[in-house]
Amino acid sequence: MTAHRSPKHRSPGEHRRVVVPAAASKREVLVAFGAALGFPDYYGQNLDALNDCLQDLASELANGEGAPLEVEWRVHPAFRATAPFAAVEGLLADAVGASEDTLTVRVVDA
Repeated sequence: MTAHRSPKHRSPGEHRRVVVPAAASKREVLVAFGAALGFPDYYGQNLDALNDCLQDLASELANGEGAPLEVEWRVHPAFRATAPFAAVEGLLADAVGASEDTLTVRVVDA
């Protein structure tokens, strides 16, 4: 059984940081998120699956299951110019909103 700590019982400054490496295509970006965030084997590597896994992560964090998480997404210039970039950015924003301030995302140019 895993012990769950509420956010109130976290040590000050306790957090995790994950870097999602730059990728030029939608498929590569989806693979990179799955690998960096340790998504389960059933992660389908599509936008719906990314949303599902991000919402699960946000819910777990909001419930005190794990230390707060900072995600740094390094964005390849070729990907930033595509429509899927905006979709992924929106999914990340939704997850941040659902996490009750336990998930932060920084989007940086690669």
